[in-house]
Amino acid sequence: MALPPWSIDPADEKNPAPALGDLLVAPALKWPDRVAINDGDVSYTFAQLEQGAQTVAARLTEQGVGAGDRVVVLTEKRAVMAILAIAIWKCGAVYVPLDAAEPAARLRGLLTRLQPKAVIALDDRDPIAPVDCRLDREQLAKILSGPAATHSTVAHGPEQAAYIIFASGPTGEPQGVENSAAGLIAYFGNHNQVLRFTSESRVLSLSPFNVDVSIEDTLLPLSLGAFVHQFRSLPAGAVMRAVIGRERITHLIAVSMLLAMITGDGRQITRAKLPSLETVMTGAQVCDPAVMNIWKQQLPQTRVVHAFGPPEATIFSLTYEVEHADAERATAYPIGRPLRGMDAKIMKDGAELHQPGVPGELWVGGDQVMRGYFDHPEENARVVIDLEGTPYFRTGDICSYAEDGNIVFHRHGDEEITWLAGRRTHLSEIRRAALSCSGVDRAVVAVVRRNQRDAVAVVVAAEERQAVADVEAHLRSVLPDYMRPTLMAWSPAESAPSTAKTDERQLIERLTTAAQQSNSNYFALSADGAVEPMEKV
Repeated sequence: MALPPWSIDPADEKNPAPALGDLLVAPALKWPDRVAINDGDVSYTFAQLEQGAQTVAARLTEQGVGAGDRVVVLTEKRAVMAILAIAIWKCGAVYVPLDAAEPAARLRGLLTRLQPKAVIALDDRDPIAPVDCRLDREQLAKILSGPAATHSTVAHGPEQAAYIIFASGPTGEPQGVENSAAGLIAYFGNHNQVLRFTSESRVLSLSPFNVDVSIEDTLLPLSLGAFVHQFRSLPAGAVMRAVIGRERITHLIAVSMLLAMITGDGRQITRAKLPSLETVMTGAQVCDPAVMNIWKQQLPQTRVVHAFGPPEATIFSLTYEVEHADAERATAYPIGRPLRGMDAKIMKDGAELHQPGVPGELWVGGDQVMRGYFDHPEENARVVIDLEGTPYFRTGDICSYAEDGNIVFHRHGDEEITWLAGRRTHLSEIRRAALSCSGVDRAVVAVVRRNQRDAVAVVVAAEERQAVADVEAHLRSVLPDYMRPTLMAWSPAESAPSTAKTDERQLIERLTTAAQQSNSNYFALSADGAVEPMEKV
């Protein structure tokens, strides 16, 4: 019944860390009838979560799933996801969450690469690829409502893979970050020193399950006996604020984009409306300081924390707490210092920088650094560096030290990296998909501002204007919603296509100017410099 050592109670500090498959054993023994998780439709107690995970694990084992096998879950934002992740870990297997809403072609490609032993689908779609074991929603419901089964946890070895998270990468295809069991356990211990989840915490989970933050805002708090509310409604600021108040949420974890939506104009951020809120954590991309200031000004007793770090170093690796609002601040707050047990260096030309204000590349090192990219060993060698026995991940982020030793983010060193819908995205994936269409001579991809919002823009150089419609249809079939372009343009093909950045910038500038002067989403950029809206072909 002992809680894991990442509990902030000093009495738990020396407790052994449970196997990943046993994360919910202690809460299930201590608080069996306490509601652990609710998604607005379904709720489970801690005893039901643990028993459900054992029953599903027993079925997976019967179907041949064993240690080291990959199990894909085509996810939805549902409370049952906690059962599935723990069940997979009880088998000693690798948890691989994929977004069920992604295009079939994209999922098919990922499943072909992964060769999973089993696929679990929470919607009514076919799991797409032939596998030895597949469970759909109806089968899963029968398993959970049928006779309970027992299953002894198969513990992961420290260096064995615990989960794989896919994100956009520079190779032009989704890149799978494979993190170890030891790295995840280290993360739980390191980050809960900042988050401070306890058995009395009530957490709002906003992250989709194919994003690694879902482990932080669901499985970590559950392991300590905290309550988690899975938010499944439309992401509207007023709705999210109402849930925070109604569910007596103590911990709000929201990427910068969602936190801005919740904040609104700030007038609703009051203690009367949000009476229980203790901690607000934001992150992924750097948050607007005006948004963070509102929370600290309106709720001075609430901790406001910015978290930063790539999936390659297990979810987050640096944090910064805003102690006092700075209303005059025009630049972003620092991204802070490394979590306990992690290290950070700012490097340039192979040497470590120490001087404040001098920019270099951020490297993060320690036990949280990934095992590597799934099926991309050449990328591992490029970005993971061993320094005196400690692995460091080269983030590509250009940072510097502030005078007080905190780390300040400036930009990403690769112009292809951007943020879309709160997710780090490599534009080369969009470009590669566009170039795969017949007749496309060149494709230029950028993120531009239109009507005070970011828009993905694609310029297609081809002989025929029809190529624009062909590219758009293809991108719709292979890219998730947040990566699809909303601005499309045709440019005449060139006999000797240029790849000069100045030429590409000029094309995007012409498209941006035209888009600001017209409501059309489709344009023709002629060779003589003229720009005209065009009907979708």
